[in-house]
Amino acid sequence: MVNKLLSQLASVEILTPKIDDTLWFFKDILGLYEVGRKGKSVYLRGWEDWYTYSLKVTESDTAGVKEIVWRTYSENDLIDAINIVNSNGLGLGWDEGEPDMGIGRGYKFILPSGQIGKLVWEMKTWRASGELRSGYKARPMKKPTKGVQARDLSHIFIFAYNDGALAKTVELLKKLTFKVNEILKEGDKKIAYWMAVNGTAHDLAIGLDPSGVPARLNHVTFNVDYADDILRAADFYTDYGLEIVGGPLRHGITDSNSLYVKEPGGNLIEVLHGGYLNVVPDWEPVVWDTNEDGDRWLYYWGHVKEAFWHGSPIPATRISDELKEIVRQKLGAKI
Repeated sequence: MVNKLLSQLASVEILTPKIDDTLWFFKDILGLYEVGRKGKSVYLRGWEDWYTYSLKVTESDTAGVKEIVWRTYSENDLIDAINIVNSNGLGLGWDEGEPDMGIGRGYKFILPSGQIGKLVWEMKTWRASGELRSGYKARPMKKPTKGVQARDLSHIFIFAYNDGALAKTVELLKKLTFKVNEILKEGDKKIAYWMAVNGTAHDLAIGLDPSGVPARLNHVTFNVDYADDILRAADFYTDYGLEIVGGPLRHGITDSNSLYVKEPGGNLIEVLHGGYLNVVPDWEPVVWDTNEDGDRWLYYWGHVKEAFWHGSPIPATRISDELKEIVRQKLGAKI
């Protein structure tokens, strides 16, 4: 019997030093819908995200990821997940939740790779009313009438700052019932993992960071409804002066179609279509080796620029002072 603790990736919070330009990108170009604002943060969602929001954009003096939120399957699973986190000395404590967004209190922790995670059980599903209510009864809202019409949050790709941080993060995530679907090696050295809790090819990926700095982001990804939406996105990006970093392409790993762009605040954003579903209980991870497979794991066809590996923030050490201190105290790493 397998007891899955986590049900899904619920939301991601990113930072931007150009809040107005970043919001223009996500709302007008990507087609996300704004559901609220609080302080320096704006809450956005795709038309088929199940909860109130999937992306929280917060104004800052830097870019990168601030928080990754996972929902558990039950209150008991939340406690079990917290115990796993605390047994590794990574717990940071409870927050008060966001009742106005339908979200109960959450337990924060730091991943061995340096990013802040949060575990939540109490979450209310969201459904539009009035003119935004869809005739498709399972849809939370109508499709937007502008932009790429991003559907829902797909996954996040984070960096690990060294081999030890990568191995420890993967081990922790496996204890939290992530299933590793694919692995990238360089000879005998494992350098990246693609894993999921929700039955997709991946809702989280993690790879070694060339910068060697903790807590950094590679990219955040939204699904699109049709493969043609990727070409529409490429038209929007080029016409409006956004830098395409990779694609259109087809990944070898996850077998999906993809396009990467750098949003104005400096974060890398992917739109994705396809990829396999995988609920095989005795799955053995598929292994790719750069020495044998070259770059086909990343683009079986297509191409990416070197900037794909830069991540955010840039410069790499421009992590917030608050996070630098947490990394120092919990991980013993300096930035």
